[in-house]
Amino acid sequence: MPLFPVAAVRLLRKLLLSYGRRMDGERMLASSRRGAVRAAIQAARCSAAYRALLQEHRVEPSSLSAQTDLLALPVLTKDNTFGRFSLDQLARPTPARELADVLTSSGRGGHSFGFRLTARGQHETSWFDIDLGLQDVFKVDQYATLLVNCLPMGVVFRSRAVAVANVSVREDMACAILRDVGPRFQQTLLCTDPLFIRRLLDEARVAGVDWKALNTSVIIGEEVLVEAQRDYLAARMGFDPDHDSQRLIGSSFGVGELGLNLLFETRETIRMRRAMRLQPEMAQLLSGKSDVGSVPCVFCYNPLRCYIEVLNPDSDGFGELCFTMLDPQAIIALPRYSTGDFGKRVSRQDAAKAAQLAQTTAPWLPVVVVKGRIQDRPTGMPSVESIKELIYLDHAVADQLTGAFRIEKNDAGGVKLTLQTNSERAAVDAGLRQQLVALGHRQLSIPLDFDLLAPLAFPYRPLLDHERKFSYFVP
Repeated sequence: MPLFPVAAVRLLRKLLLSYGRRMDGERMLASSRRGAVRAAIQAARCSAAYRALLQEHRVEPSSLSAQTDLLALPVLTKDNTFGRFSLDQLARPTPARELADVLTSSGRGGHSFGFRLTARGQHETSWFDIDLGLQDVFKVDQYATLLVNCLPMGVVFRSRAVAVANVSVREDMACAILRDVGPRFQQTLLCTDPLFIRRLLDEARVAGVDWKALNTSVIIGEEVLVEAQRDYLAARMGFDPDHDSQRLIGSSFGVGELGLNLLFETRETIRMRRAMRLQPEMAQLLSGKSDVGSVPCVFCYNPLRCYIEVLNPDSDGFGELCFTMLDPQAIIALPRYSTGDFGKRVSRQDAAKAAQLAQTTAPWLPVVVVKGRIQDRPTGMPSVESIKELIYLDHAVADQLTGAFRIEKNDAGGVKLTLQTNSERAAVDAGLRQQLVALGHRQLSIPLDFDLLAPLAFPYRPLLDHERKFSYFVP
């Protein structure tokens, strides 16, 4: 994209957002589905791996057309793509000099890494979608904004609307930039994950970072943010998440091999999710059978960027999420790529009704509800999200923990929860243990055996390097 004057780009963002808000929702979804079929046709032309998968699925690659039924096409996974084929087989032929960016998946599954390769043309225009989203939620065209990116694994942002500091998991650098550079801006944004922000908040207190004066909002990625943690973080940063019209703590969902910010919270979806805690009708409408101890995430997505399916839905509409990215320039096309996340699509009618119950405006983009990773929901065990809710309910308790824990079966066939404390003293605090036991009895139907370990005694990467996604279950 040519380097247009700033005023022209801002006007374009304003016009696009205005047009999108007026666009018919069903028309948008129909366009998304057609785009998914085109993406599959493109993959069949450019990817030897996808042609092989089609043929194994008894679909002739040359037979794909605009009338093709998506449900007749194979579902892709990390194992049957990156775990089986070489990049040369997966990717369209692209000279190395034309590649500008490489991003990997987290590797959390332990079998193989997925990759996203970006061509120079895509790389040069990648800022536009990011800035469009930032303007929609944070009004970055109206407020001078500093974004401090503390996401790990080489995840970086490009923007022409905000100033960006890519510091990865260096809490000292992040706090120095926020404290010393942040006051030059009208608002600051912090991108991080639910575990690293705990370390960052402790460092910020010592460094003298004034979150209120910096007008700081937070975007949480990498894993699920639960409502008790949102309450805790907002309290530590000095604002009320239910009544502040400028600051927010929001969640973002991405997949390394597909793209960042595929699903994202808005002010409206945050209100809808928080209302689910108090309104059974709302919870029933969006989630069906409620999960003990937690409510699912409520996200929006851009249907002109990706098409979303739900595989093998249950009676409440929940199944495994499956994404098709619609970018015709994608180097590695992955039509119908399943991510291992448990979610459902919400009709526009139900989304509008939920918004009315939450006393907010209906999101202009389509809505999906996500309960978390399927592998984080084993039968007979509490979900990761329910444990997160438990440990952040009491802020005095949460202050003594790092947020890291492991769930496993104990010797008696029950459930053992090993929590990392943030000090040696907290690990031997009988009062802390009693508080956790009481919270467990109140919040969960499954009895828990608590084990508190000091930072260096915690056996699962004791120092929490924050470079890798943390695994909450013992394999």
